[in-house]
Amino acid sequence: MTAVHSLREAHAKEVATQYLIPHIYKDYQKLLESEDVDAVSICTPNFTHVPIALKALREGKHVLLEKPMAMDRAGALDLIKAAKKAKRILMVHHNMRFDPAVRTAEKLLRKKAIGEVLAFRGHLTHRGPQAWSPKADWFFDKSRSGGGALMDLGPHVFDTLAFLLGEPLTMAGAVATSGKTGAIQHGSLATKNEIHCSCLLRTKSGSVGSATVGWADTSYHNRYYFYGSKGTLSINLVKGDPITMELRSQEGRMNPDLDKDSFSPTLYEHFIDCIQHGKTPWVSGEEGLKSVELIEAGYRLIRRPAVTVI
Repeated sequence: MTAVHSLREAHAKEVATQYLIPHIYKDYQKLLESEDVDAVSICTPNFTHVPIALKALREGKHVLLEKPMAMDRAGALDLIKAAKKAKRILMVHHNMRFDPAVRTAEKLLRKKAIGEVLAFRGHLTHRGPQAWSPKADWFFDKSRSGGGALMDLGPHVFDTLAFLLGEPLTMAGAVATSGKTGAIQHGSLATKNEIHCSCLLRTKSGSVGSATVGWADTSYHNRYYFYGSKGTLSINLVKGDPITMELRSQEGRMNPDLDKDSFSPTLYEHFIDCIQHGKTPWVSGEEGLKSVELIEAGYRLIRRPAVTVI
């Protein structure tokens, strides 16, 4: 690591000291213009993703970009186009694909360990951004965040489900709470965007499922469930057994061991390997775009007038 930038200079100095980073920049544009920098990891608020990443790509830098890669489809397409023009790696930080439990489960599903997947669901909820980043008020400003819980947590669940299922997802329905119907107090700030969202999903092969994301929980839950023709498989990314399987042909639950190869590479190792060997990242810009499109579809459905059936 050769340089670091932060809006909080004291924070930048602390990180630079800890990791022996020689250069601190107050202006991110000058960092991106530096010939000492080959690649950047962009971990900034949502509304800055596209302008910073575009600048980086145009300066010839490889880019690892936090999710969501953009707040809308147009921005994501601009980044993909810029990466191709610059002939640089654009990778989106969908870190759950690199979790050993997720990677092991993906292999089990490919081997048809539970048969054909008929249905699925993903669930990611917690206390909200201010529970872990009290100063990050931008999460609750739609002009800077792009939305609420769906924009924040949707990319994780959508990408993880698509990876595990091995095929793209289509949005079939979505509902959400908002500042109009409820507000959760996080520290000194009440959220104005949706605090909880449930989506209906389907795949081309015929599987149907749901994704639930929210900031209204009192603890952290991150789980995925798959219902197959031969049994069920669940993934727990918080506490307890990482993977649980139950087969129709036998009694009891099984807890498969995590595949030894699933612990490597890490997300950052993979990013560097792609740069050094010209590989396409597991989570390329095109893959990141899919989650952005699902989020946009979700918001379109949420905005539709409710239909009352008597």
